[in-house]
Amino acid sequence: MQGHIYMAQCAAEQTTDPRLRAVLDAHPMHLANGGYFPDSGYTARDHDQGEVAHWEPFVQAYIQVFRERYKPPFTPEASQHLAFLMGLAAHGITDSTFDSLLYARAEQVDGGDFDSFDLSMDVFIAHDKPRYFVPEYAYDAQYLSAVFGRVPHPVPTENITQAMTTARTGLSAVAGLLYAGANDYGKRYPWARAHVFEPRTGGSYPHGAAVVAGYYRELMKRLEGDTSADGLLIGTYPDEHRRLATLDPTRADGRVVLFFGHGLDRASIGESVVVTDGAGAVVPAKVAPFRGSTYPNVLTVTPTSKWQPSTRYTVRVAKTVRTLNGASPTKDLELTFETCAPKTPGGDCGEPDYPAPASACPKLDASFKTRPGQEPEAPAEPADAGPPPAANGTNPSSGCAVASPEPSLGALAWLGLPLALAWRKRRRAS
Repeated sequence: MQGHIYMAQCAAEQTTDPRLRAVLDAHPMHLANGGYFPDSGYTARDHDQGEVAHWEPFVQAYIQVFRERYKPPFTPEASQHLAFLMGLAAHGITDSTFDSLLYARAEQVDGGDFDSFDLSMDVFIAHDKPRYFVPEYAYDAQYLSAVFGRVPHPVPTENITQAMTTARTGLSAVAGLLYAGANDYGKRYPWARAHVFEPRTGGSYPHGAAVVAGYYRELMKRLEGDTSADGLLIGTYPDEHRRLATLDPTRADGRVVLFFGHGLDRASIGESVVVTDGAGAVVPAKVAPFRGSTYPNVLTVTPTSKWQPSTRYTVRVAKTVRTLNGASPTKDLELTFETCAPKTPGGDCGEPDYPAPASACPKLDASFKTRPGQEPEAPAEPADAGPPPAANGTNPSSGCAVASPEPSLGALAWLGLPLALAWRKRRRAS
């Protein structure tokens, strides 16, 4: 969950739309709460409360409810819901960037028991960055219940509140104590730990954040009723900062992955994706939606034989592809990339030898360096400063109580987080 929040925030720092940037800067807690909201549902008795909230039909339902209730220029209340939407949408698409590439490659390299893999990712970000960030509550359970009803998958408000409370307790547990187990988890998942923030690695957090930035752009268009699909392709692997890591298509990082800013009508995918080599010859490849949604927004493209070295390839998505709103791009969408030149005949690509890009969110990366409870002492208050503020006041932006920064480490909460994340792993594999 912490990684999802990070990628949502990193993408916000990359946002070039001044209107959206102003909204995200004004409502950072709503963005962060949206970032962990989908996984909160896995702590509920109805585990589909979590699964449903991850994917395009829920995002579309959220947009429909938003457009019915709010019109530009957006009020502060509307802006809060907009920021929350960006966070929850970022969560869904980064599950796909991460799972299709980094997680899948980690399974091949690190192997072993992956039941605690998701939890280890939160531990690594808290310990290694370091990043000890626990957001204050900022969400509208009634609004979210209305969105669930639109899907339709009815969820009462009290179930949403309970799930968010449990999930936030889990975030506090990682930031407050579980981070100390990073080296133990690192022995289980050494490759994943070394690459989760490596910007040249497909599916890494920097890669996920870059895809989210494109998603934000397309979501704003959808909120404003713009149905054009020319910007539909929001990210790819490989891309300008992440070259194809291998010539071997059986490796997770040896296939092409395409990310879209709108759910695709599965019936329109068909033969719409074609791969050609530098001579224009068609390269036989299997094209498949990543995960089973009726409206997937991620496609994998896997050639039936090895990629040729030092070869320029083009992956073309025909303009006949349709979004869940029935819109199509006015021209074909394309990705062009070049494979590596192995140092030995018949060999494979080595480790990346090209420069790593600088952080796309340096302001974010410079923050959250202090663990809760170890903040520097504030200057002494003047004698007439009056009483200190209440420890758990009300957050006026959400109407919810602001939680104490000290983590709650109740036995049930300790169980809840690992079990919830283990469930996430089981659903990932289904």
